[in-house]
Amino acid sequence: MRISFPLQIGLLWGLAAAVVGVPFWLIHEREVDAYLERERVQLQAALRSTDRLLRTMTNQAFADVLGRGRLREVLTRPFDGRPGQASAFYRDAILEVGREAHRSLRTCCGASLHVLDASGASLVHFDARLREGQAGRFPERAVAPELMATRFGAQGFEVRRTGLAYRRILPIWDEQQLVGGVEAVLQPGDLVTLLRRIGSQALLYHILLRRDALPPALETEGGSQRFQDTELHPGLVEPIQTGSLGSRLPHWFQKSRSLRHALADGYADNDPVGALVRDAYGRHVAVAMVPVEDMAGRPLGYAVSESGAGPIIAWRNQMAVSAGVVFLLVGALSNVAVLMVRWRRGARALREQMHAITESMGEGVYVLDATGRVGYVNQAASAMLGYRPDEITGAKANALFYDSSGAQGRPTRIPGWDVLRTGGTYRSDRHELRRRDGTSLPVSLTVSPLQGVRRGVVAVFHDIADRARELSSLKEQAARDPLTGLGNRRMLDSSLQRESARARRTGNPLSLLMLDVDEFKLFNDTFGHPAGDHALCRIAAILEASVNRPSDLICRYGGEEFAVILPVADAEAAAVVAERIRVAVERAGIRHTETASRRMMTVSVGCATAVGMGAEPALLIARADAGVYRAKNRGRNRVEGVAEPGISL
Repeated sequence: MRISFPLQIGLLWGLAAAVVGVPFWLIHEREVDAYLERERVQLQAALRSTDRLLRTMTNQAFADVLGRGRLREVLTRPFDGRPGQASAFYRDAILEVGREAHRSLRTCCGASLHVLDASGASLVHFDARLREGQAGRFPERAVAPELMATRFGAQGFEVRRTGLAYRRILPIWDEQQLVGGVEAVLQPGDLVTLLRRIGSQALLYHILLRRDALPPALETEGGSQRFQDTELHPGLVEPIQTGSLGSRLPHWFQKSRSLRHALADGYADNDPVGALVRDAYGRHVAVAMVPVEDMAGRPLGYAVSESGAGPIIAWRNQMAVSAGVVFLLVGALSNVAVLMVRWRRGARALREQMHAITESMGEGVYVLDATGRVGYVNQAASAMLGYRPDEITGAKANALFYDSSGAQGRPTRIPGWDVLRTGGTYRSDRHELRRRDGTSLPVSLTVSPLQGVRRGVVAVFHDIADRARELSSLKEQAARDPLTGLGNRRMLDSSLQRESARARRTGNPLSLLMLDVDEFKLFNDTFGHPAGDHALCRIAAILEASVNRPSDLICRYGGEEFAVILPVADAEAAAVVAERIRVAVERAGIRHTETASRRMMTVSVGCATAVGMGAEPALLIARADAGVYRAKNRGRNRVEGVAEPGISL
């Protein structure tokens, strides 16, 4: 089934939303969990700090009452009366010695002081709400024997019939006998106030109790403490102390759906929970809840903190903006991709049509658009140029086609491009295209303007490399001596002309050697022309072996005469080369006729060297030829030169 273009765009935008939204949501959840975990860790740290502070302050207060041993003396005083009168027996003495400890606890944290006998029964209760020096009525309280029997006592939360309190119990020992104990009691509201003072990171703190941790019957003193149901979870209640400065759970806090869901999942296992909630003003608040236990290690409820969630909300907003930008980019790129696919489909259909027409042709065909880029190339053209069709398509034509007028061989224009303006046809029987390997391909090129909606040109070419090679071979043959394979007189003239111009331009010396085979006519007449041709070929081989530099040129001047051009060689160097050639020919042992002046074939050499403006081709040839005649007149098998202005021997 073919999907319409608008539906494709809609699906792509939906896919972009999923691609961007899912990772964003996962990252958001991970970062929020990490932020809430940090809040829980900070709450636990605040609880530990509060616990240590209370331990330190109660130790100081207990030290005041126990350090001098006065309370121990009072509690060890013998009592012979009835058991019900023990409290009255000890009361006045305890009031006297406990006044200072009570003042210390009341000032530092608002804690009450409770003095116990050896069985854990209450003797005197210094209530923090009463005036200094007064003792209030305290309901009967039995401290667990295992807590009284320890040397170091216990500290933590405890829920009794009198309600929730945070207690520190310290037994009093006289040698090996337990005589009583002291207890610091801190109400929940006062503990929350102290916790808020220590844990400055949070805005508010709360204490929540598990309903199953409450004793069956609660008796609060004078209605000073009650327990209120919460909407967070049916198993949690909030202890409320009358007159306390502690904060109550706000309505918006209890209505938070995310916190209620998190608490529903973690309540059964007593796990810490947390969530981001909104307050009554719509601001985000981070709520952390960590479980707390009583002094016996039983689950008691949760300590709760409220903290500002500004950092995580700012991060989330920044991430949302980034995700929106990425979403727009992904969607836009997807649309571009769809458009490109549609365009490529149209281009592929066009190429298929042109392919059916042009692939059957033996000539190369390429089509250029109005910007000079290759829009199509057939297989024959790509094979001749050494490219794959996809490597040529879309490339600038002047990177493939060039003319000889380009600076340093670089392409300067597209051949035949003027037909777009003139409307005619461009033809060239001797053009060159650049192959992939950098070599040139000689072609016959025809370029015509492309008719239709799209402006451009279409070019047809065929390889004329074979014809070019034939022409090059003919040129090479025309410049070579057919017998010896050396350069002929035509090559000598053109090369000498070029080297003379270079010597005049650079000021370097230029030398020319002329050689003539001694008494060659006698040799030819005696042994015949085939033997003479063979001897000339041997001498040509000797010359090639004696001249070492690639820049030197050896030519057959005519008949039995040879010439050697020595660029950048002074008279001394030319004489050395000439002497080397003469000796090499003599030592070759080419036998001469019986009537010749020498038994072996030899050569007479004339040399001339020009410097600067004196390097004229005709003058060099004349002087070197004069040296040959001088060598022959002086007995042959010699090297001679002629001294003239600008010419060195």
